[in-house]
Amino acid sequence: MTTGPNVTELSRFPGPARFVLDVVADIEMGKSVVVVFPDALVDVGVADAVLAEIALESSRSEYCESSGDPFPSRVLSTFGAEPGAFRIFGEWETVVGWEAWHQSWLIVTGWGHPDLCEILDRWPSQMMACGLSEHDRPKLVIGLRLADVSRATLLHLDQLTIAVHWWWGVLDRLDTETRLASVAPRGGLGFVDAAVITEIAGWDLRCIDFLVENWDRTTTGIGSAVARYQQEVGDGPERDNGAINRAVRQSRHSIGPPVDLEQHWRHARVERWGYSIRHSPMTMEGSEIKRRVWLAHNRTLMPHVDDERGRYEAIIRGKVRPEVIEDVVRDDDIIEIGALKKLVNTRVVDIGKTERLRLQFFGHLRNKLAHREPIDDATLRQTVQYLGF
Repeated sequence: MTTGPNVTELSRFPGPARFVLDVVADIEMGKSVVVVFPDALVDVGVADAVLAEIALESSRSEYCESSGDPFPSRVLSTFGAEPGAFRIFGEWETVVGWEAWHQSWLIVTGWGHPDLCEILDRWPSQMMACGLSEHDRPKLVIGLRLADVSRATLLHLDQLTIAVHWWWGVLDRLDTETRLASVAPRGGLGFVDAAVITEIAGWDLRCIDFLVENWDRTTTGIGSAVARYQQEVGDGPERDNGAINRAVRQSRHSIGPPVDLEQHWRHARVERWGYSIRHSPMTMEGSEIKRRVWLAHNRTLMPHVDDERGRYEAIIRGKVRPEVIEDVVRDDDIIEIGALKKLVNTRVVDIGKTERLRLQFFGHLRNKLAHREPIDDATLRQTVQYLGF
């Protein structure tokens, strides 16, 4: 069974590590923080692992005791208060004044504390009235799901005392490529194969492991490999491609998933990856697979096509007078590869049979990429042979 990185490994990947630092920065500025996780990450333990990484950033962090007692009593119990303290500080209005937990970080989770809405409602006013410096005041680190607190509640929190961080766009291309490098076979992957796996998997690191182990490295075989992944790892809500299989773009600095994709985000079916919203491989069908394979081919091969174009342009410019080619030179002083092919095919310039065939090949490759078509396996093999990779 494909598992991907374990929860501890995942919490230390570049994106999650950066996310933790962002959360800690707000705490060090004197704010409490709310971290909003997808339900799916809570279910598999990732949320708890991330909160544990945050807690490690302070020597005075504790996990709030879970019991049926009111929140102030749980605070006192968590930090080992003497019995007399419960009489003096056991109420909302007084617990913030209890010096024993000043400067501390208290970890509270929505899946362990059903009174989270009350805590969020009352905590900001306690902070505003406590008179403590930003350094001395206790900070809450609250992990929750939208099943615990509504989005409307989060939007109306006092931003001066509580910062909200969404697990949205945390994993990026660097995380994907980091995982791929760690599980790639000895000797690595071909550069095109690595790009295909990266584009197909996106933020789904478990899919990377599966494709490395099960994909036959062909364009014709990637669709069946994805289908096998969906069968093997298919868990959670049933796929609903009609509702989410559409292009959506969002600013990198947007807070949280769009409302209309909220449910799919909660179940790990959609995430922001880089500057665009990506759907999970679990929801992927033929046209989307084809599009992502083309993205991989275009990203990796088009620079080489342009290198070849530049090389042939230099060769041809060195063989003819400027006036012979002035009609095909663009305003930016570039000659397109199609125009170079025409100069050679019409015998305006002779570069020899070997070079002519190579130029024609890369012209054909460029045309396929320009038409958003994945490159077939025979053409890929010839490309790699020409480039010497």
